Amino acid sequence: MSASSSSSGATPGLRWMVIDLNSYFASCEQQEQPDLRNKPVVVAPLLADTTCAIAASYPAKAFGIKTGTMIGDARRLCPHLIVVQSHPKLYVEYHHRILDAIESCIPIGTVMSIDEVACELDRSQRSPEAITRLATQIKQAIRQQVGDCLTSSIGAASNRLLAKLASDMQKPDGLTILEPESMPTKILHLGIGDISGVGVNMARRLRAAGLDTVCKLWLADADTLQRIWGGVVGGRFHALLHGEDLPAPIRRRASFGHQHVLAPEQRTIRAATPVVRELLARAAERLRQENFYCRRLIADIKWANDRGHWIDERSFHETDDTQTLSRILMEIWSRVPAQKPLRVGVTLAGLVPANKHQTDLFERPTNAALTEAIDRLNQKFGRGTVGFGATTSSLRRMTSKIAFQRVPDLSEF
Repeated sequence: MSASSSSSGATPGLRWMVIDLNSYFASCEQQEQPDLRNKPVVVAPLLADTTCAIAASYPAKAFGIKTGTMIGDARRLCPHLIVVQSHPKLYVEYHHRILDAIESCIPIGTVMSIDEVACELDRSQRSPEAITRLATQIKQAIRQQVGDCLTSSIGAASNRLLAKLASDMQKPDGLTILEPESMPTKILHLGIGDISGVGVNMARRLRAAGLDTVCKLWLADADTLQRIWGGVVGGRFHALLHGEDLPAPIRRRASFGHQHVLAPEQRTIRAATPVVRELLARAAERLRQENFYCRRLIADIKWANDRGHWIDERSFHETDDTQTLSRILMEIWSRVPAQKPLRVGVTLAGLVPANKHQTDLFERPTNAALTEAIDRLNQKFGRGTVGFGATTSSLRRMTSKIAFQRVPDLSEF
């Protein structure tokens, strides 16, 4: 099953490197607080047993704790566990410092997430020896310019998918090079769910089709994968798995949203109401900053004690006005069941670019000048400085959630 060997010298097939920071949020906390180093640490949105870990140090992982483990369960697994409340602004600041360190060694091609970047290798960097030297330089630059606790695992391969897979194969602080001639032998020990793009549902569909190992997945033809995926994405996945370097698809923004895990004292519908209004204010401000209007508002709640979710939404004529959106949100909120919420969220969807906005002759007039002035003040003096009524009550104190695939701008804090 091996691919044919390439000519001697640099390997043309090695085109991409992915740098993945290890236990990133926990490592940032350990860099800031030396007394946390080499100890079992988890980062959580709140210091409450009813929330979950969003990052774990490697000593904590040794006890079986991972992202998503409930803090109460984590404490039972490791009685001397240290739980640290998350500091999203800190992680974004470290992110930019790390980018600068990497850029001192190689240009960054794609910021994949807050803790992962992809770099395209030039012709002089495509041999295993050159990649090893470059990886050593990058790791050293991060240590010297950012801190000793910020280690990374690096993968190199013919495309970003395989380089990402390689970066996950040796953690922490590893380097894996997937040369074309070593494929697929070097990845046959992995599970199909270890490959980026194969989530839980897709893994289930692949197993149902008899493709339950990486070997079988590799041997399947493009038509088979296209049928399983239900479209051209399956054919694209086949090409990437076999080493083709395809351009990344253009991703159009589909929504703006925020979620927040509630503190224990906020876990009633009444106490959660100011929080959800504040989440809406954030989303609406981002909507305007990126020059969009929206046509749908979705409110969602995750109930405490594993009682599932509640979701409701409204459609309306496109708007970017916080006051209008707040009225719509409160109409939805009036129908929320009287249960105990654990997490609340607001999403603005059905986006329309500002240059395609059509005014509704019957919509209520809005004070655009006031909204613009509020946005400018918040950008200058910090988010939550000024707002509409109840939306300013605790905005500055709220802990932002960092979605790994979207790195917030520092102005959002």
